[in-house]
Amino acid sequence: MESLIHEKKHQSDLIRTYIRESKPVDALKKEVQSLTDRIKKAEEEVNSCEEAIQPIWMSLPNVLDDQVPIGKSEADNVLVKEWGQLPTLSFQPKSHWELGTSLGWIDFDRGAKLGGSKFVLLQGKGAALSRKLGAFMLDSAIQRGYCEINPPVVGKESIFIGSGQLPKFEEDLYQLPDRQFLIPTGEVPLVNLYCEEILQESSLPVKLTCLTPCFRREAGAAGKETRGLIRVHQFEKVELVQLTRPEDSAKALLEILGDAESILQCLRLPYRVMLLCSDDLTGFSSSITYDIEVWMPSMHRYVEISSCSNCKDFQARRASIRYRNPVGQVGFVHTLNGSGLAVGRCLAAVMENYQQEDGSVVLPDDLPITLM
Repeated sequence: MESLIHEKKHQSDLIRTYIRESKPVDALKKEVQSLTDRIKKAEEEVNSCEEAIQPIWMSLPNVLDDQVPIGKSEADNVLVKEWGQLPTLSFQPKSHWELGTSLGWIDFDRGAKLGGSKFVLLQGKGAALSRKLGAFMLDSAIQRGYCEINPPVVGKESIFIGSGQLPKFEEDLYQLPDRQFLIPTGEVPLVNLYCEEILQESSLPVKLTCLTPCFRREAGAAGKETRGLIRVHQFEKVELVQLTRPEDSAKALLEILGDAESILQCLRLPYRVMLLCSDDLTGFSSSITYDIEVWMPSMHRYVEISSCSNCKDFQARRASIRYRNPVGQVGFVHTLNGSGLAVGRCLAAVMENYQQEDGSVVLPDDLPITLM
């Protein structure tokens, strides 16, 4: 098609030259008309190919990083580190939903009455502690060089395609009219902040953060963590996003991981870091992911509280986010994201790890947050 267009331009220029020189142009005009017809047919073929290719490449996930271990389940994930001492309780620990109900911090019945199943209402000290946790996480990110963004929580279809939520995870999204959706994570607007733009290399890395409500139908998650704050349809989360040069993204992933870990360290909550194996890496856009899992005494196990991923140029290609180096060459940035942290899960972990035998929750005086 491009060759035909080039030939048509050449013939059209030739016609103008012949006219100036008073030469006959009828044959050339017939040739131009023939080229026009052939270009139209070629365009139809190109469009047909693009329509056929579109759903194929849109359905292909990212290529796994060489560091990702091959495995069939979460049992094949690799332990990277453990931090903190597990609490030694002299009594049978209560779950956070039991504590929240007895303390009057969480009202599951009224949450369901207002929003339906898996919507939760926080009140009193529960609501205040959640707010303080979110503010602490956000302030910590800002102190580490992230620019705070307050984005819309409604997004156009195109930005969900850009970040990789569409088309695969459409059933998990809350859809509005005109193919708009409620964001399932702050990653969606932050990654797309520079879609269809070319950044200067000198501006990289771009470091962005936000504290937003997140909405997930999680249609495929039936039966998982059905009680409490671990898996709900609306929750708050602080998101960390970086846009980097390709050669800097591996280092940036460890930086984001450290930024998220620092929150748990400040709160003195025991956690571990896991490198996800191939089959447990369910994020469509991720090339490599580390999960941070916080200790939950009532469950006697660790529960995911953050995922930190390097998507490399996967999202940048879909969203057309590029950069120009000092010599004028243009390439795709690498995008990275991490939860820093999920506020509801952090609230649950704080309640369970600092619970007392009488059912109260007492925070040490030197924590960065208080119950006052």
